[in-house]
Amino acid sequence: MSERTRETGDEERAPGYERVESELLGGTLDLEREAERLASMGEPTRFTLLYLIAQADRIESGELADALDRRQNDLYHHLNRLEDAGLVGKFRDGDARVYELSPLAETFVPQVFEAIGERAEAV
Repeated sequence: MSERTRETGDEERAPGYERVESELLGGTLDLEREAERLASMGEPTRFTLLYLIAQADRIESGELADALDRRQNDLYHHLNRLEDAGLVGKFRDGDARVYELSPLAETFVPQVFEAIGERAEAV
C-alpha cells in the first residue's frame, strides 16, 4: 500500500496496474485471474503437463503419468489446477480421462512454448 493510499484511504489502483488493465487487458479481463492463469503454468510439473498436452492435442492421464514416471493420482491435483485456470479440458473415453488444451489455451499456449523453444535455440 502506498503512502498516498494509507493517508487518504483512497483505494485507487497504482498507475502501473491501471495501465495494464486498460492497455493490455482492455478493461474486460481481470488482472488477478490472468496472473493466476500464468502462475498455474509456472510450476515445473504443470508446465511439463501442459507442454505434453499441447504437443499431443489429446492425451490420456495414464500416458501423462508414464511420461512423468508418476502415478496418475499424483498428477490429478496438477491437472485440476490447469483445468481451474481454464487451460485444459478433460473428458472420459471409456475408463480413461483424456486431456486437451482448452479453446482459450489454444490461442496462446503454443505461442508461449514456441517462444521458449526459440529462446533455447538462440542460447
